[in-house]
Parts: sequence; structure tokens; C-alpha cells
Amino acid sequence: MAWKGKEMKKEKEVLTQREKTRKMTILAMFIAIIVVMGMVPFLGFIPLFGLSFQIITIPVIIGAVILGRKAGVILGLTFGVVSLIRGAMSGGFDFLFVLPWISILPRVIFGFIIYDVFKFYKKIINKRIIALALGFLTVSVIHTLLVVPMIATGFPIVFESPNIYNGILSGEYGESTIDGIANLQAFRDIMKWILGVLVTNGIGEAILAMLIGSVVTDRLIAYLTNNNQAILRGGVYEDSN
Repeated sequence: MAWKGKEMKKEKEVLTQREKTRKMTILAMFIAIIVVMGMVPFLGFIPLFGLSFQIITIPVIIGAVILGRKAGVILGLTFGVVSLIRGAMSGGFDFLFVLPWISILPRVIFGFIIYDVFKFYKKIINKRIIALALGFLTVSVIHTLLVVPMIATGFPIVFESPNIYNGILSGEYGESTIDGIANLQAFRDIMKWILGVLVTNGIGEAILAMLIGSVVTDRLIAYLTNNNQAILRGGVYEDSN
């Protein structure tokens, strides 16, 4: 009898380890998607009506909803590091993202809070697709609110750091970018710029994330519920409701 109990315990440990391996594999897949979307031109950004809408936040959000808070932080950190590398390679306005409090810090905070926002909507809304849609809309706006003010803090540094100045100047339309930043030194002008980005890119990105992310996440949760419920453990929808 004792032998049988040991065998059952051993089998349970093997299954638990298998589940962990599967979750780590899925996390690695999300990391790879973020890296590819961040580094391949036009893949993580959708040109539309003369604007460029960022959609790299979508795999970060999906991963955090499916796998949980820890995965959200890891994916947010990955997003931030990719953003920093991309900024260093791109030049122009994007070069400001070489500053870690602009590229990395907001994305880590963003990855941390995703779980709480979706958990909140899950509690108050019974219809999963609606809860997911509102969650994507909310956290996408939060991401913009976290990143854009941080970008503004880098404006004065441009004219104090030769490396930052030359990095921006080396990019496409570098001179016009420098001139634009030079005109954004007064607090009122900076607030107008922040509001303009929120109204244009921020809202557009949030709507795209809501339309794409909610549908993909809903179908993914349904699939995992029917085929591998264990993957959802620790995530927002671990009880599949």
C-alpha cells in the first residue's frame, strides 16, 4: 500500500513537472513572438491613415492573461529590452528608448498590472469576450499613459548628452526631430504633445488591441480549457469561467 502511494506521488510529480515544462515552452514562444515583432520592420507596427500603431503589447497581454502575473512581468521586461535595442539601432526619435526608464521600466510595470486589471473585469462581467475586450482596451491605454510621460522626461537630456543628440540626429529626419524636441521644452507644450499622442496613437492602439487581442485570447482559452486545462493554472482564467 505504501509502495502504491509512493508511485502515485511520483506520477503526480512527473505530471506537475510536465505541466511546468509546457508552460515554460509557451512562455518562450511568447518571448520569441515579441522579439520578432519588435525587430522586424512593419511587423510590430501597423501603418494606418498616416500613423503607426504599435501592436507588440498584444502578445504581452495575452501571455499575462494565460500564464499569470510572473509571465506578464517577464514578457514586459522582454518588450522593454527589445524596445531599447530597437531604439539604439534605429536612431531618430526612437533613439530616446535607449534610456531604460523610458523603454524598460514602464513595460515591467505594465506587465505586472495586466493580471489585476483582467481579474477585476472577470469578477464583474460574466461574458468572457466582453471582459477580455474591456481588459485589452484598459491596459493598452495604461501602457500609453506609462510610456508617453517617460518619453517627455528625455527631451531635456537630448541637449545635455552628445551621445543622445547624435543618436537622434543619425536617424531618418534626424534634424527635424531635433527641432521638434527643441520646441517641446515648456511644460504647457509638453502636455499638449502628450495629449496629442494619447488621442491619436494611444486610442488607436487600444482599439486595435481590443479587436485583435480579445478574440485571439478568447479562442485560446477555449482551446486550452478543452485540451490542456493545466496551462491556465496561475492565469486569469485558470477556472475557465
